[in-house]
Amino acid sequence: MNARIEPRTIGHENASVEFIPGNNQMIYHFKLRDFSTKGFGIMVKKESKVLTLLKEGDIMDMKYHSEKPISNPVSHKTQIKHISEPDPGTYKDHMLVGLLILE
Repeated sequence: MNARIEPRTIGHENASVEFIPGNNQMIYHFKLRDFSTKGFGIMVKKESKVLTLLKEGDIMDMKYHSEKPISNPVSHKTQIKHISEPDPGTYKDHMLVGLLILE
């Protein structure tokens, strides 16, 4: 049973998201991952500079790219729900950044 309050878009194998955190000028682009009951998000290497630019609760415009290469990205206001360690034994030296599409 799905206990989510709102439906979410499932991250497909080639779907991705891009964003510019804070006042930074660099665009970051990550593959979306569907973490089943934990929602969807991105995996970020622990030593990546982007982790210093993100914090839980941040809301930013993110462009979501479909798995279809000819489609245009769609912008959504997105909230950083959590930044946490992945399950033990998975994604060594990475952090899980959970995302929630607001609109």
